[in-house]
Amino acid sequence: MKTTRKIEDNQATEAPKNEGNQTNLLIRGIAVSGGVGIGQAVVIERITTDISPRRIIKPEEVSSEIERFTNAVGEAADRLKGIKRGINVDHPLSEHRYIFDTQIMLLHDRMFFDATKKAIAAELQNAEWAISDVITKITAAFDTIEDEYLRERARDIYFVGERVLKILMGVRSETKIHQLPPNSIIVSHDLSPADTVQMAKESVIGFAVDMGGKTSHTAIMARSLKIPAVTGLDRMSSLVQTGDTVIVDGSTGVVIVNPDPDTIFRFRERQEVYRKYHQSLLAFGKLPAVTSDGVRTMRITANIELLDEVEIAISHGSEGIGLFRTEYLFLGRRTAPDEEEQYEAYRHVLARHDPNPVTIRTLDVGGDKISYNLNLAHETNPALGLRAIRLCLSRRDLFKTQLRAILRAAVHGYCRLLLPMISCISEIHLAKEVLEEVKDELAAEGKEFRRDVKLGILVEVPSAVTIADMLAREVDFFSIGTNDLIQYALAIDRVNEHVNYLYDTLHPAVLRLIQQVTNVGQAGGVCVSMCGEMAGDPINIPILLGLGLDELSMNALSIPMVKKLIRSVRMDECLDLTHQVFKMQGAQEIRALMEEWIRTRFPRDYFVGHS
Repeated sequence: MKTTRKIEDNQATEAPKNEGNQTNLLIRGIAVSGGVGIGQAVVIERITTDISPRRIIKPEEVSSEIERFTNAVGEAADRLKGIKRGINVDHPLSEHRYIFDTQIMLLHDRMFFDATKKAIAAELQNAEWAISDVITKITAAFDTIEDEYLRERARDIYFVGERVLKILMGVRSETKIHQLPPNSIIVSHDLSPADTVQMAKESVIGFAVDMGGKTSHTAIMARSLKIPAVTGLDRMSSLVQTGDTVIVDGSTGVVIVNPDPDTIFRFRERQEVYRKYHQSLLAFGKLPAVTSDGVRTMRITANIELLDEVEIAISHGSEGIGLFRTEYLFLGRRTAPDEEEQYEAYRHVLARHDPNPVTIRTLDVGGDKISYNLNLAHETNPALGLRAIRLCLSRRDLFKTQLRAILRAAVHGYCRLLLPMISCISEIHLAKEVLEEVKDELAAEGKEFRRDVKLGILVEVPSAVTIADMLAREVDFFSIGTNDLIQYALAIDRVNEHVNYLYDTLHPAVLRLIQQVTNVGQAGGVCVSMCGEMAGDPINIPILLGLGLDELSMNALSIPMVKKLIRSVRMDECLDLTHQVFKMQGAQEIRALMEEWIRTRFPRDYFVGHS
């Protein structure tokens, strides 16, 4: 009997098909690209590849097996280069061509390339099983990482590994996605960037994918193509059959398989409502975020991590970049990015947004998330270890290179420098010392740079909140990073399914921490912004207005809705709401109040965006 093994270990058992064509089978996932698609499922069977029984090779076969693997890697790189060359400048995904450069680079990354060769040599495995083991280990390691964006990058390793595996096993064809019938809903366990760019885009009206989150390549590309998409559906691809009627609601994360006529009619109406609503909503993105009584104005900016997100931010009304995550420049590569590569990336974003501000966060990862060798000791709890500003101060070569690139790029726009995970004043003092050293070096070299870049800190640990009055004397602005602040303050692991239900932006303790920081900012003349996910959720906006934040930074797609809400409320009612909330004792009570208030004031908007 043939042994079957899949290279993703989370699919050990298959869910049953939707036998009997059960009507109105509802599956919930993650809403990643808005709109409603109603069509016929086309199930893309990813070749998860039947691997023959494990073969132990002889010691004298090691060199030839490694050569066989190396040749397959070379062929995989050639195929990816061919796909990239086929994406012309008029293609709607042309700005995403860099993804293929990343995957080509990952083919030779030590996490994949060196580890596979080592497995072949040390464990005497044939190449297919060595690849499978390496991918399984990488996926398991990345699954423990808290940051969603970084977890999603493990999918890149999966895709390149699968590509090499198919070559080794003689599977020569790409996934058949370039010839599709009209009104196709693509259903798949996962979609690689190669799948997406090669599909018949005019025929596709929705994505329903088992894997991925809001920062996955599937999500990013779906938003660029303006195709409704839901990810994180677990095992939906094993429940659906090609030809099933499927509804994909990318606004709420709901997928319905084999809907009855009444459900189809209801979602046809919703489809039209969403189309008209979204069209009208975009106009609000171009307007200033000022309360209806003209009392309060907030700057609304965007969070970005990829260069192609710059245009999305601008088109949705961003008034700058409130958080430019620079980690993507450092991840999935064999060496750190040099000064010129970083300079070009920062320059592009700054020049495109000038004169609006761009807040560039310095490297915010730990050694566990960087593939090249930093010679760092293993950490049992990296979330509380050598990461962010701590890593930068311990590896000043990395830090100085990034600071040099930022200061040079700052001459092309309004640049703000953000230091992550500051927990004490000494960290600011040390960072300032390095910053001054860099300025002196650039001046001595005669290079053009900007000296007066605004300096801020990311307030994301409780200690920074408690000494905010002291920190305010050292910096120009605060940016509240609610994602980590909530986690650290409430002692809750956001990615632990056993306790993540306790993670709540409206917990009274969280609101009081934010209040303390804003009070300090107002007293000391320090601008206070918020860049966590909390900033883009309409349910929080009236309270954040009442607390007096100066700036909110969010996913660009949230900007029009947030601006519309701000322009529709009076400042006195926001203050009254905030006063009520601070008398309440629990997050559930606060959330119930805010949900009812939003429903009452904005019934149509609440329906379209959240029902």
